[in-house]
Amino acid sequence: MEKIFTLDIGLGTQDFMLYIENENPRNFPKLVMPSPSKIIAEKILKLARKGKNILLTGYTMGGGANTIAIKQALKKVKIYAFEKAALTISDDLNKVREMGIEIVKSYDNNVEAEIVEMKDVDLYAYEEILKIFNITLPEKIAIAVQDHGFSPNESNRRFRFKLFEKMIKKSPYIHSFLFPASKIPKEFNRMRSVVECVEDFGNENGREFDIYIADTVFSAIAGCMIDVKDFPALLINFGNGHTVGAIIDRDGKIHSLFEHHTSIIKNIDIKKFIDDFIKGKIDNEDVFNQGGHGAYIGDIVDVRDIVVTGPNSRLVEFREANPFGDVMLVGNAGLIEMMKNAMAGV
Repeated sequence: MEKIFTLDIGLGTQDFMLYIENENPRNFPKLVMPSPSKIIAEKILKLARKGKNILLTGYTMGGGANTIAIKQALKKVKIYAFEKAALTISDDLNKVREMGIEIVKSYDNNVEAEIVEMKDVDLYAYEEILKIFNITLPEKIAIAVQDHGFSPNESNRRFRFKLFEKMIKKSPYIHSFLFPASKIPKEFNRMRSVVECVEDFGNENGREFDIYIADTVFSAIAGCMIDVKDFPALLINFGNGHTVGAIIDRDGKIHSLFEHHTSIIKNIDIKKFIDDFIKGKIDNEDVFNQGGHGAYIGDIVDVRDIVVTGPNSRLVEFREANPFGDVMLVGNAGLIEMMKNAMAGV
């Protein structure tokens, strides 16, 4: 009986689901917990309130609450950082230094600072939780994170979407955006860091893991596909930070894609934007100039269904994805579907 550990890491939460082959999906073990960024932020702010200097170690992880906390803490204490951890704050390490953070290569006993480990995936915590319920951490692991790509000299909004467009033109199928650990594009440093974190856990515990990584954009869309009644369909994820929409066919082919910021989407005519996207009346520069990432318009097709997901899905009146009986697990369900299709060679 195959088991797959899935983790969908967003700006607000990290959603865990253990897929168990031949089990009723509603019975899958699952957790919805604060995002790693929020957890790290609390640690940093707590130390700063106590007047404790901080040393950031660990891995390159997603930003958000943690970077905000770092900026606030700098007003009260000194912050040091290893290079990998510093890249969480900015791809340009000179900008990190300009903030007042001292980048160090190793731990110096002469530096009085409390260590805060930066990482997106805490398998030690999940192993302990699962052990309580007599569940063993499986060897197969699928994780979704949002990766802007390493772009120290270019807008990460533009860079990220250029990567997406390049990959769509190479293989326009959604399961192509699920990467085995050894095939993650070099530009995706956060994804690579997640793999490094999992592998380090394995090495320390005498375990080997079969690791797969996807961007949260595509895991959410793949999860929405499960609830589509007719294709081609428009699938939209209204996340806390980003809103992403794609027109997808039954075989997973991506006809069109856009990525915007939810804060901007909330302040424009959403219905008109969606209608223009379906009709191919917006382009990459339109979205970028509004403050979003971009748009790719391929084939113009007859959209026969619309399904939405995400914490801000109520911004529109469309059917909400609920693939495994839980609206919080759409990304996890999408990871499973992407794995099934990729392994089947669909």
